[in-house]
Amino acid sequence: MENKNENKKTNTEITEELIYKCEKTRKNNSKKDKPLTDNDIMKYEIASELGLIDKVTELGWAGLTAKEAGKIGGMLTSRKKQKKKAEEAKKDDGTV
Repeated sequence: MENKNENKKTNTEITEELIYKCEKTRKNNSKKDKPLTDNDIMKYEIASELGLIDKVTELGWAGLTAKEAGKIGGMLTSRKKQKKKAEEAKKDDGTV
């Protein structure tokens, strides 16, 4: 159990770092400051996993190739589907 708690803490720290980088990048490039959505956070997490976070931080999302952006989009869609299925499963389990 200690390993799971340590991993969660590490993931939380990574997410907080990604949110900071995301906000910093967006403030430099955007006309209007908008709050980060769950999708934005997930996109940054995926970019980090693929080793593209530095490129995104420096060049923004437009600096990615079509292949890189497509890979991120595909993984994002897949995770959203998994998340939705998990929520539906919890909902079904709770009503029984």
